[in-house]
Amino acid sequence: MKTIVKLIFILSLFTQVCHAQKIETEDDYKVLYDSIVARLRIAQKDTSCYIDKPFSEFVKHLDKCGIKIIQVGMGRTSYEPHEVFPRYLHGVILYFTTAEQQNFASNHRLSRPMISIYFNESLPYEKALSLDQKYKGYFMKDVEEFYSDAVIKSIEFGFMDDMYRLKRLLEKQKALYEKMKAEE
Repeated sequence: MKTIVKLIFILSLFTQVCHAQKIETEDDYKVLYDSIVARLRIAQKDTSCYIDKPFSEFVKHLDKCGIKIIQVGMGRTSYEPHEVFPRYLHGVILYFTTAEQQNFASNHRLSRPMISIYFNESLPYEKALSLDQKYKGYFMKDVEEFYSDAVIKSIEFGFMDDMYRLKRLLEKQKALYEKMKAEE
């Protein structure tokens, strides 16, 4: 147990350094990606314990594993048939990179590790949207408080297997498109 605590502490310090540094190359991003994924794998082992528990408890668990939620996106929403915008929010997507790191990943077609969380009850979409716009997607205290009492229905970890997966997929699609175009 002491070894795990030491490992988590070391990874936490390493992450703080990685978050502070500017990502300039794919190798820089790979170091960041690998450090986030390593801690997410530790957190993932106990995930089932947080089903039917408040979101705030899961946030504490992530924190104990040395994982800092940096950005949050709105997950699944639901619409009424006559409305243009959704009325309810059913989940969130957690990200562990800054906007700059996200831009680097997007520009280089690299995946970002994430966690999708779905709630038992819906939350008001307008309030979530207001917080998202106010803080530009960053996970601030107000955002954490808004989601804190939401009871978790499911937790899904994503994009932890291969940071180049998105790049390969897009290259395959491009090759298929070019082949179809050449056949015309």
